[in-house]
Amino acid sequence: MSLVTYVDLLIVGGGPAGLSAATAFSRLKRTCLLYDSGVYRNEGVKHAHLISGYEHCSPSDFRSKMKEDLLKYYSDTFEYRPGRITNLRKLDDQSKEWDFEAIDDQERLISAKKVVLATGLKDRLPDIQGVKEQWGKKIIHCIFCHGTETANAPFAFLLTKANAPMNPKLVESMLKLWRSLNHTDKYILTHGMDFETEQGRKDAGLEEKYDLIKKLGYKIISTPIRSITETVSQNALEIKFEDGKQIQVPAMLLFPEGFSANEHATSLLTEDFLEDKLAMFGTIAPPSKEMSMTGLPPRMGDDPRTNVHGLFWAGNSGSAFANVTISLAQGQNAAVMAGDQIGEEEMKKL
Repeated sequence: MSLVTYVDLLIVGGGPAGLSAATAFSRLKRTCLLYDSGVYRNEGVKHAHLISGYEHCSPSDFRSKMKEDLLKYYSDTFEYRPGRITNLRKLDDQSKEWDFEAIDDQERLISAKKVVLATGLKDRLPDIQGVKEQWGKKIIHCIFCHGTETANAPFAFLLTKANAPMNPKLVESMLKLWRSLNHTDKYILTHGMDFETEQGRKDAGLEEKYDLIKKLGYKIISTPIRSITETVSQNALEIKFEDGKQIQVPAMLLFPEGFSANEHATSLLTEDFLEDKLAMFGTIAPPSKEMSMTGLPPRMGDDPRTNVHGLFWAGNSGSAFANVTISLAQGQNAAVMAGDQIGEEEMKKL
């Protein structure tokens, strides 16, 4: 094992949240080391939206620009390493200056005063042929992220049995937000949930709004889906059903059936290390009420701390529904609090 690298802040994750944390922390002229596994939640997305000044940009180009700026302006204190942290632990000896010890995938040892976990999330998708390949491309989940570009064309909303608790909210969103896009043919696909039965409508989230949905001309198809593929022209999806029928739509909506930590982070996000179980969306749980500044669960960056002193979260690792802009703010917030903790601890030694 090589010599130890000592840093004020170790950041695990090279997405927008991690890069933002590195930028903010580097403004303190303190040492910062960022590990980037190259695994990103929005890997398949070609264009990002809602980022002021970068509308319709490529997520990879946006990350590259953030990294370029970090190396250009802060290379005296900032270091970027492609690779993974494979082991991370909190040191028990409180007399030491370094609170955490980490090992990377090249067996290098890192000692850090503070750590920000910006490890992201992985979306759990239904087991339907073609969904994984089209996720983030023509199969989307959010009107604000990608939906606007689907206006004035056919569109499909896919509701699954596994999403039964979420489906009523998805239907509400379909009626409140998506209707203004004036889709021509509007399909609701229930993938085997029979909308002719009371239980089927309930599972699909159609129960309360069923009459309105029929009145507005939505076409409901309950036949299970066999496959979803891109057409030869690459301008639409071809959705084939078990009964042999098929439809074509330029795009469709699907909400993930769940979330989990990315593979590169599962060895780090253990209950022993976090002193808590992961929250329901696979995210790092908020600190206990005794620790929390607000008593609220972390969503928009109100409290980036965890139950482990000196350990912070940023982005999707603690907030499943954070987009790029929100993740940028959360990264800054985590870095500010990490710097504040270091400064406070140094003052006590004066």
